[in-house]
Amino acid sequence: MTPQPIATAPQEDDQPLLLFCPDQGGWHSGIWFRGKWLAYIDTSVVLDPSHWLPVPADPPGAG
Repeated sequence: MTPQPIATAPQEDDQPLLLFCPDQGGWHSGIWFRGKWLAYIDTSVVLDPSHWLPVPADPPGAG
């Protein structure tokens, strides 16, 4: 998988994605919600991503 420009990310509310935020320390899990990218773990944190990837599937035997 190759990171894609954020402009191509699906903007479906509450669909988690991996977001690359260079000014915020790198990769974060995040969601699109009400017109902005938010951290998945803490929706009070607004993210400023440049690229995205889909969240990978859990590894076999996990969970």
